Amino acid sequence: MDLFTQIKMAVSVKEAAEYYGLKVNRGSMICCPFHADRTPSMKLNEDYFYCFGCGACGDVIDLTAQLFRLSPADATRKLAADFGIAEQKPSVLVKLKRGKTQVESERHCFRVLRDYFGILQDWKDHCAPQSPEGPIDPRYVEACHMLERIGNMLDILISGTPNDRAEVVADLQKDDRLGLMEERNRQIREVAYEQS
Repeated sequence: MDLFTQIKMAVSVKEAAEYYGLKVNRGSMICCPFHADRTPSMKLNEDYFYCFGCGACGDVIDLTAQLFRLSPADATRKLAADFGIAEQKPSVLVKLKRGKTQVESERHCFRVLRDYFGILQDWKDHCAPQSPEGPIDPRYVEACHMLERIGNMLDILISGTPNDRAEVVADLQKDDRLGLMEERNRQIREVAYEQS
């Protein structure tokens, strides 16, 4: 396996961005370092980045190359040095592999569920019908339907057995449910921010 491939497997775009001093928000967004950006417009995914403002995109090597004005080969060598990856030492690569540990996965699930739980509580408080005959807001219905379930999942992640916590994580990772929930949370927060 060549060093380019090792770097891409071992270091995520987000990890590199944070290491190089870029401030990453909860939605994995940053102010784009490649144009005058006042609000975060660059999305950091595991394997690539994309700026909705200027269109900059690429993988972890491209990000490093553009940040430091390096060739891809020099950017690869910089990443290898900064993250302790040597081409002839695959055991180091295994330690740095970006596969999340169970604890990291549980924390990620907890953060996403906590955000959704907060949204649901807000909807239950502010979207309730004003009278028995009044229209019913679908957000209120969703809140009534989901609050207990999400609360139970949070309780399990806080104090459940390791097996129970692993089941919650596995359930949320099916069909990218967690990723979809995280993206929906972000969109709901953005709409709420724009309306305030």
